[in-house]
Amino acid sequence: MSSFAPLDHFAKAILTAIPPDEKPTYNSLKTIHQELNDNAMAITSTLGGGHYGHLGLVLPPIKYNDLPNTIPWVNPNHPGEAPVHGAAPTGPQITETNRVFAANETKFLIYRATETALKKQLIEAVPDTFIKTLKHDMYGYAQVTVLAMLNHLDRTYGTVGPQDLSDNMKRMTAEWSPTQPIEDLYNQVKDAQKFAADHDPITDKHAVRAAIDNLENSGVFTNALCKWRQKEIEEQEFTHMERHFNSADKELHRILTTKEMGFANKAIEKGNTNATPNVNVGGTPMYYCWSHGLSTNDKHTSATCSKKQPGHRADANGDNMHGGCCIIRRRTGEKAVYRRPSRQNNDENQPPPAQG
Repeated sequence: MSSFAPLDHFAKAILTAIPPDEKPTYNSLKTIHQELNDNAMAITSTLGGGHYGHLGLVLPPIKYNDLPNTIPWVNPNHPGEAPVHGAAPTGPQITETNRVFAANETKFLIYRATETALKKQLIEAVPDTFIKTLKHDMYGYAQVTVLAMLNHLDRTYGTVGPQDLSDNMKRMTAEWSPTQPIEDLYNQVKDAQKFAADHDPITDKHAVRAAIDNLENSGVFTNALCKWRQKEIEEQEFTHMERHFNSADKELHRILTTKEMGFANKAIEKGNTNATPNVNVGGTPMYYCWSHGLSTNDKHTSATCSKKQPGHRADANGDNMHGGCCIIRRRTGEKAVYRRPSRQNNDENQPPPAQG
């Protein structure tokens, strides 16, 4: 066969490397595993059942055999220098023997090329310090398989400790903002579940509670949350929750888009009144945007904003922010942290405070 170049078919030409001054961790190794898996599966093969390409090169047998529609992965052997024919073979028998030999040779050469390419990627992605114990004085890593390297890294550096599990819980409960896709919330909870699965499993009920708490803190799904709590306990599963709040999120964005269009039309009818400074700070003109706050950019106002957040008010300005962003945009490099106020705050329709 002509020279086969697996790299031309890999999904990831260069793996996500571990910095030379850092030890491998569970997370960094997980990324490398995922990328190697994708690359291995990109090279088709009839080995191991034929459904997962060359995944058997980078996946331990116990995990590979758990996949559906597989048979045990066995690395192929070279068929020899030439076909071996039986005694007094017929023409068709010779043809078939030659065909089988050529197919087996091709299978072997593709396997070796793929193994070599995957191993080269791994060696380049991991600082040599952390795999050097496998290195032979004369042959280097030539006799070491990519799977042997991965097993060594997992055993030595891929363990998960108490602090890793605590950090994982923090990631699961990290504050979600309504400005993000709601799928981000689902994914952060699912990712935390996957991380903890083999160490300190997070139950589906716990995952649902974490997501619901986050949605509740967002303050924008009051009605949907009320309806959710009215469901029977057995209905409050993660997949049901996704469907329920996907519908609520879709309706929320429909309402916000409709309002935004109305506000924008009003702003256009009035003309770009925000072209004049909203605020004058120490002689410096400032311009207001509902989604991004105050800045000195006269091209960025509520009416002209090109990256509007959900609920954006095109008629908001420095005199009446309509509950918009209260940040003052700073110079590059300066850190600013703020918590978005309730969208009802600072609104002209808000009733005055009760008199004491």
